[in-house]
Order: sequence, then structure tokens, then C-alpha cells
Amino acid sequence: MKLPRFFAALTASLFFAGFSTAQEGEDKIGTVDMGRLVADYHVSASTRETFTGYQETIKKEDGERIEKMKAAAEKAQKLQQDADDPSLSAEKRDGLFRQASAMRDEVKRLQEDRATWLKRKQAQLNEEAKIKFGEIRKSLMGIVQKVGEEEGYDYIFDRSGASGAGVNILVYTKDATDLTGLFLERINKDAPKKE
Repeated sequence: MKLPRFFAALTASLFFAGFSTAQEGEDKIGTVDMGRLVADYHVSASTRETFTGYQETIKKEDGERIEKMKAAAEKAQKLQQDADDPSLSAEKRDGLFRQASAMRDEVKRLQEDRATWLKRKQAQLNEEAKIKFGEIRKSLMGIVQKVGEEEGYDYIFDRSGASGAGVNILVYTKDATDLTGLFLERINKDAPKKE
């Protein structure tokens, strides 16, 4: 009795192994480097330029804030030096000392305001960049899916995906076609001509 059961199990396993091998032979697999697509897409370049412009605006305003702090610190130092003059009356020196102290408090407030402002601006800029580049990734994913359907691909894997350890998830793909160049040509065909 055990022998027929063994043959049935062996026959079933061979059948499924043969089915699996036949199925694998029919799959059309491709890969694409989504990181490179996003980086080399002409829309990404103009988006990066926009964010570089925003960064320069922030940098300019930050420079103005720093200059304002420096001027206030210099004024506080000058008031302190004036307050140290022994030829002035005690009342005049006390007044200058209070002014210097108030100016140092102003410098401290300006520093705190600058730090809060800079943190908020960077967070806003990062969030906007995340949204814009997320939209670009989404549109590129749509193009990859459309081409995959048109060309009859069963699977298109992203080569640029990384694990938590920073290692590419897709390290090796046998018999898979790298479609990155094809997609770069397709998505950049409408790019403005460079002079």
C-alpha cells in the first residue's frame, strides 16, 4: 500500500515541477533603475533647479538675519565698552549697561528666531520636494506600467530599491532585460533642446 502512495506523490511533484518550469519559461522579465529614471528625467532637472532657487532665497534671507544679529551684537559690545568708561557718571554708566544688556537679550532672541525660522523653512522645502518628486515617481511608474503592458512584460523589477541594510534588493537578474535606457529615451523625447 505504501508503494502506490509514494508513486502518486512522486507523480504529483513531477507534474507541479514541470508546470512551474514551463511557467517560468513563459515569463518576460525586465528591470529598470527607477532612481536613475527620476534623476535623469528632464522634468526632474527643472524641478531641482526650482528647489535650488528656493534654497538660494532661503540662504539670502538667512544671510540678512545673520547680518542683523551681527549688527546688534556689535551695538551691545559698543554699549558695554561705553559703560566701562570711568569718566562717566554712575547713573550714565548704569543706563548704558542696561542698554547693553537689553541689546544682548535682543541678539539672543534674534538667534532663536533665526534657528526656528531656518528649521521651519528647511522642513517646508523638504516636504515640497518630497511631494514633487513623489509625483514625478508616480508618473514614471505609470509609464513603466504602460510600456510593460504594451511590450508584454510579466514583471518589471526596480533595480534601485534598497533594503534596510542599504543593499540593493535586486542584486542579480538572470535573463532579465534592463529597460532603463529605453525608458530614458522615451521620457526625455520631449525635453527642451539644450543650446
